[in-house]
Formats: sequence, C-alpha cells, structure tokens
Amino acid sequence: MRSGGYGVSLYLAVRAIRRGNRGTLALTILVIALVVVLINFLTMIIGGVVEVYDRQMIDFQYGHLTIEPREKELYIDDSDDLVDRLKRVPGVTGVSSRVSAGATITNTGNGKFQSKSLAAFDPDDEKTVTRYHQMILEGEFLSEGDTDQILIGSLLAGSDDEAEDKLPSLGGVRVGDLLEVAYGNGVVKTYRVKGIFETYGLLIDSAAFVTREEMDAVMQTDGKATEILVKGSDIGNAGQLKITCMQFGVQERIKTWSEKGKGVLGDAIESFNLLNSIMTVVSLIVASVVVFIVTFINIVNRRKQIGILKAIGIQRRIIVGNYLFQVMFLCTCGAAVGVLMLFCIALGLGAHPIRFPMGFVSPTLDLSRVAVSIACLYLVSLVSGYIPARYVAKEEILSAMRG
Repeated sequence: MRSGGYGVSLYLAVRAIRRGNRGTLALTILVIALVVVLINFLTMIIGGVVEVYDRQMIDFQYGHLTIEPREKELYIDDSDDLVDRLKRVPGVTGVSSRVSAGATITNTGNGKFQSKSLAAFDPDDEKTVTRYHQMILEGEFLSEGDTDQILIGSLLAGSDDEAEDKLPSLGGVRVGDLLEVAYGNGVVKTYRVKGIFETYGLLIDSAAFVTREEMDAVMQTDGKATEILVKGSDIGNAGQLKITCMQFGVQERIKTWSEKGKGVLGDAIESFNLLNSIMTVVSLIVASVVVFIVTFINIVNRRKQIGILKAIGIQRRIIVGNYLFQVMFLCTCGAAVGVLMLFCIALGLGAHPIRFPMGFVSPTLDLSRVAVSIACLYLVSLVSGYIPARYVAKEEILSAMRG
C-alpha cells in the first residue's frame, strides 16, 4: 500500500473509531486486556514459585555449591583441610562441612518415631552458608559445644492431631521435649529439643540436626564429611565459582545448586508450562474470536458506506487497511491496559504474597514474555480482522450498497 493509501486508511479508521459506539469499544479493549493478563498470569506465578524454590535450595539445602565424596566413596576424608582450602577461594563467603547418618528418632512422650537421615554441622560455619538460624519458630539455634541438644523442623515436630500433619511426624514435639535417637551403629542417646525451625519447605522442615561434635563422638566421623556446602557472593556466579574451586585443586565432585535441584523442579515446571501453553492458546483463540466478531459487526453495519467508498474509487486495499488500523488500535489499547493490570497485580501480590505449600510466592513479571504474548496477540488479531474485511472489500458495489 502506497503512503497515500496508508493516510486514507488511517483517516477512515480514526473517523470510524470516533463515531463508533463507545461502550462496545471499551468492552472490546477490556476483553483484549484480560486476554493479555490471562496469557501472562500463570507465567508470573510459575516464575514466583521457581524463585522461592531456588532460594530455598540455596538457603537451606545446597548453598551455591555442594561438594560430594568421590565416586564409590562414602565420605570426604580430611574434610577439615578441604574446608580451610575452600575458605581461601576467591568469591567464597561461607563453607559448612556436614556429616549425615541414618537414625530412628522417637518421641519419648508418645512413642511415635520416624526413621530419618540425621545431619550434623558446625553451628558457626552453618550460619555463613544457610539461614536455619534465622528461621527458628520456637527455642534457639544450636551452639558450639551442644552435645545433648537437637534441632528439628516443624513438620517433623508435627501436631498433636495427626490430621493436621502434612507429613508423618513425631506427634506434637515442643521445645524442651526429649527425643530418643537410635543410630545405625547401635548407639542410643536421648536429646533435648533446643529449637524448632520452619522454612515452609516440605523436605527441609522434616529434617533434624545435631552438632558435629556430637556426631563425631557417636559415629567416629571426626575429619570426615558426607557433603560440604559452599556459599558464594552472587547466585549468578555459581558456575564460575565451581570452576574456580576446581582450579584450586578440589578433586571431589562439585555440583551447583541448579544441578542438584533441577531434577525435582523440572517435572513440576514442565507440567506448569504445559498448562500455561494450553491457557495461552485458549486466550489467543478468545481474542481472535472477539476481534473477528467486532470487525464483522462493524463491516455489516457499514456495508452501504463501503459500497459508496468503492463507487467513488476507493481501492480495496484502502478499505481493508482501514479495518486493520482499527484492529491495531484495539490491540494497542488493550495491550496497554493489560500490561497496566499486570503491574498492578504484581505490586498487589508482592505486598500480599500467595501462600503456597513451599512458602509465600510473589509473582515475577517477565517483560520479554509479555512482549512475545502481545506480538502473538497482534498477529492473531490482524488475521481475524483481515478475513471479514477482505471478504466484504471483494463484494460487488451494488450488492454492498443494498446492504
């Protein structure tokens, strides 16, 4: 279409919009705006869930890096020497050596028990890597020298009413209660519950911890570790930090937090993305149908005017362009209102997060995905507006003028 044709089409489109029904116009823009919201809302929620899950993995389970024993070995030997080396690696802000052992934990008050992997750490080192000490629900965090104290998660502690428990628990443990721990080597010890933590992570809040001093005395694991957690200065530099540790002579297996956690989260995200794809297709179909109907009704109501335009020599492409400009106007206004609604939703739910099983989720707005969704919306809308406009533009002059 030549520049003159664009001008005429634009003039006709502006004239039609100004003289059109304002209520119908506003309703159409609102529908398109809601389509933009529907396409992106689930993506925002998924982004928020992923962000919370990633943060939990880093803050409580894996740090930025997890160093594991070499192939076919149960422990990292000379772990103290390795910890000292890791603390000297540039970019490392914290290192915590852990050792785990299978144990059966029994609530001496009601006899309920759970078989768990009991982990041990140095409390001061652990504070430099994880945030358990900041998530104490009752009582206190472990301290250096605690040999008869245990720290447990809220889900392992459980409730007096089993119906309220999300996972099998010890049936309502409180700070100060006594727990009997039977280790795999036959040693049985009684511990006082010093603290109960709550992170909202299902696996995390069912864990239990004692100090390294206590575990080493019972299991003879002095100088050994089943894993070493490493904290870096930036979440985005985990891959580079892994390479740096290898360059400093770390020969044990090193995995980043994303490598450790992608298997668990991957399946859930795939399911979310499938649902999101279905929702996107349905929303785009709704948008295309709305644009088609609005354009078709406009054309039907203006068939005589179209016939007159053709009779005075207005070309078909100008008539078609007129309706495409109207469609672009509707999409532009609808997209603008939709993006504004998304920002309002993000701000509102950011101030009042949604409670999910893994914690409080605030939606994350991905502007690149919003731009892609708007581009798809323009595409389907232009196609939906072009079909009826092209059909009527090809109609004979006399037939159109008869209405």
